Amino acid sequence: MTAYEGADRVAEVYFGVVEPPVVAQRDITISAPVSSQQTEEKPLECSGMAWADGRLILASDRHGLALFTCPIDLRHMTIGMPTAHVVIGNEQELLDDAESLTVRVGRRGEPIVYVLCSLSNDPDELPLPKRRHMLRMALRDLDPARVARPVVLSAGKVRDLINEHFEAVGIEAYRTFHAEFSGGDRNTYRWGNVEGMCFMPDGRRVLLGMRNPLLGSHALMAVVEGVDEAFDARDPSRFRLVDLFAIDLGDRGVSDLAWDPLTKGYLIAAGKSAGPKRSKDQAFPPNTLDSALFWWSGHKLDRPILFARFPDMKVEAVCRLGPTRFIAVGSDEGDVSEGRPQQQQSVITILYFTGVDVGHRDR
Repeated sequence: MTAYEGADRVAEVYFGVVEPPVVAQRDITISAPVSSQQTEEKPLECSGMAWADGRLILASDRHGLALFTCPIDLRHMTIGMPTAHVVIGNEQELLDDAESLTVRVGRRGEPIVYVLCSLSNDPDELPLPKRRHMLRMALRDLDPARVARPVVLSAGKVRDLINEHFEAVGIEAYRTFHAEFSGGDRNTYRWGNVEGMCFMPDGRRVLLGMRNPLLGSHALMAVVEGVDEAFDARDPSRFRLVDLFAIDLGDRGVSDLAWDPLTKGYLIAAGKSAGPKRSKDQAFPPNTLDSALFWWSGHKLDRPILFARFPDMKVEAVCRLGPTRFIAVGSDEGDVSEGRPQQQQSVITILYFTGVDVGHRDR
């Protein structure tokens, strides 16, 4: 491993500990309204992020109408506090459970932002349309943000295409425990969760990573074409699923992924999901965060390579910080429902990472 000196081992990263390969860390939790109809403010819960023009662009799976920008001074390696920006003006187009965010440069040289909701059913098993929304928009400025050409489409077609493959090969849908469910089985039907998205190097295909369900012990990945065609035509039928396969992340699913131009591979954040509650005596949610970072070549026959573990952090997002040797990790550290003693909620950690030794196979 070439990520840091003495890197013949896998790094372990902890909250509050800034030592190599970690160079900076900050709790960036702020609160913002969850919609224009509700004045209640909730904390930012980082679910996806990407780098653009000196700032992280953050999605929060609690905030259906806003994205966040967070400045980082790469020279002094200091992390600023985020600002919320309303990007959805129509309550019918809210992004419920937005889990994936990616950015690429458009033809006019401006950042084009894509946000995808999880495609899952809600905790009460409802197949809400707003959980299948996908947003594309241009950012003219970032301070303050000026949104141009926003379009929200239903990505339900993508879920339907993936589900056809699930049924064909017998992949069971994901269920997890919901104590307040009024039905008989409190392990409610969620279908699955798409939590990672990025454009592949050809700029045409989009790679999606699923947190759940797993295929045995492997995480599921989907390749989709026609994304910009669908947005240009306002026609979701243009989405095409061209591949569905599995990679070994050690019993973990994908919580985010990003193409890394420096190492010519994918950065994958991975973690275990709570799953169903099997007995009344089972602690729930289980205290098995087991978040990790992998590097993957993009070749299906190559196994992803583990390069960092996060024993006490719940990693939800990862990206390269522009042309630097540093990557940023976004984590959700303290959802009250998890009963955890620390309530930082959203934390950004910056690590030095320049690649891996392809012979390193620890998982």
